[in-house]
This record gives sequence, C-alpha cells and structure tokens, in this order.
Amino acid sequence: MKILLVAGNGLSISMLNQIHKCVDLSNLFSMGCDVTWPATGKPGFLSYEHCPNLWALGARQTTSPQNSYDVIEQIITAVNACCLADPASLEDGIYIRAYKELVAYLRYLFVHYDTTLLSENFFSSDDASQPIDWLIEAAKDDNISSVDIINFNYDAFLERTLQAKGIAFSIPLLDEDQNSKVTIHKPHGSITFCGKSAIDNTAFSVNYEASFTEGGIDELAVKYEDLDKHYPLVGILPPAGESDRYKHRWIRQIWDKAIEAAKKLEENDIVIIYGLSYWHVDRKEIDMLLGEVSRKARVISVNPFPNAHFEAVCCSLFKSYHSYSNPKHLARMIK
Repeated sequence: MKILLVAGNGLSISMLNQIHKCVDLSNLFSMGCDVTWPATGKPGFLSYEHCPNLWALGARQTTSPQNSYDVIEQIITAVNACCLADPASLEDGIYIRAYKELVAYLRYLFVHYDTTLLSENFFSSDDASQPIDWLIEAAKDDNISSVDIINFNYDAFLERTLQAKGIAFSIPLLDEDQNSKVTIHKPHGSITFCGKSAIDNTAFSVNYEASFTEGGIDELAVKYEDLDKHYPLVGILPPAGESDRYKHRWIRQIWDKAIEAAKKLEENDIVIIYGLSYWHVDRKEIDMLLGEVSRKARVISVNPFPNAHFEAVCCSLFKSYHSYSNPKHLARMIK
C-alpha cells in the first residue's frame, strides 16, 4: 500500500499543539517586530524602516489575523496577475515592492520560529510527534511500500520531528536518499532551501531588483544549520501564490515530482489531506493534484474546520472520502 500526505498550515498548527507566546502560525505579522534584521542583528524586521511598502499596506505586529490575510491576498493577487504580463511593461509599484519585502520577511520569520523551537528542544517532544505518530508508524510498516508527503509549509517542523524520531526521508532533486521510504516534496519551498553559498549578513537588504524568474534546482541546497545566514537565492514562494504562474524553475521542477507522486497511487491506496485551507486564490494547485489521483484511492481529510467547497470537490472526485476533526483515527485507517 502507498500513502500520500498533502499537508497545509493546519499540520504545523496541530504539531505546535498550544498557543505559543513566540510562535504564531495564524497571523504572519504578529511577531514581525521580534524578527531579526540580518544586517544589524537587531529585532524589527517588520518596520517602516526595513519594509516601508508592507508597512504602508497595513502590515503591523498589531494587525488582526483577518487583516493580515487581506494584506497578503492583495499583494499576491496583484503579483499573480503581473506574472502573466510582460515584465518590461510593469512599473515597480507598491504591491510589487511589498511582494519582495514579503518574500524576505517570511523567510526570516520562519527561521526565527525554527530557532525558538530548537532552543526549547521542541522537536523531540510528544507535542510535536503526537499528530504524526501514525506517519512514524507507517514509515516502519513493511506493508506500506512508500509514503509521499506534499508539504506546502515553509517551516521545517515535520522534517525536524522525523529526524528526532530517527525516520529517514528523501527530498527529490535536492537531498536524495534512495533507501528511504518517506519522500518529501515542498512545491512552495522551505526555509531549508538555501543558495549554495552565503554572503556576509551585513550586506543584507531586500532585493527590489529580483525578478520572478529565479534559478533552477541546481542552485539550491537543503540546509538545517546556519539558516539565519544571508543566502541571495530565496527558496520560498509566498502564500496564496499559484506556482505555475511564477517562472522560478526550481518550483516547476519540484511540482513535477509532486505530480508524479500523485499519479502513482492505485486502488485502495490512501491520500491524507491534513490542514489545507483551500483558499480561493491557491485552490487551483490542489485541484490539479487531486485530479491526478486515482478515483479509487481512499481519501481522508483532517481538519477541525473543513472547507465546504473542498469537501464538495472530494465527494465528486472520489468514492471513498472521510473527514475527521483530528488525527486520532489515522493509525486505524491506514491498516
């Protein structure tokens, strides 16, 4: 039997398991004043000084979760449209400049979270592993031939917890392990996807000259140390961005491998969709992915607040569909 896990922000929230005073996965701006500006080593990344365009659009540590989503949605909707236009015809307006600030900010926000949780030895805790106990057991089960994970999160919560539990995994094209049963695909990128060499942190600034056509997979490497260093190539795609609109070659290469994983599922293989929002601006990717899965696969959603539109899609695509509010039944469902 084969398993495909499609993971969204809800999985990381579930692994965090509690309100953490220094980690907020629901509001991406609330900790912005705590994030270090690399060039100075001082807090205050999200500030008028460093991110004037984000600031002008309303990005503050005091912004409500809904308003934070609204700001991000405006930026990404604008840039999604710009990606389809001739770059030479575009003026460098506030939304495009805010997008480039957002890319830089999000990387260092999640590096800040990673550093905080590592200092607490969080990834070895039961809180971190409890939501994925079923996954850890599946990796050890001889009756399960492969576990593919398509993870849309930038953080390394899942990878670090698997490492803490001694579960090997492979990242196609970047960190291959032919002997591993578990394969992780991250089509929106990761804080662990870094340029192969760092430059001095004092040289850090938001690169407003960057295009939407950044490099191929051969220019990236997977790193779990020194994530706070300055890597000119940023291996993440901001939330709500449709990856097929962006011309980043590495995104296309990772996405192609994710689609291959979906296509190899057969009758009675299992798809677990954990914590996906199915937000209207990025649902096209999920539809494309599910469209490649066998109609005879068994599909399970884990989400305490399932999207009604998403459930309508799953009930139309698949004969076997189950929805659960938490992961406690997953170990029994994959037997």
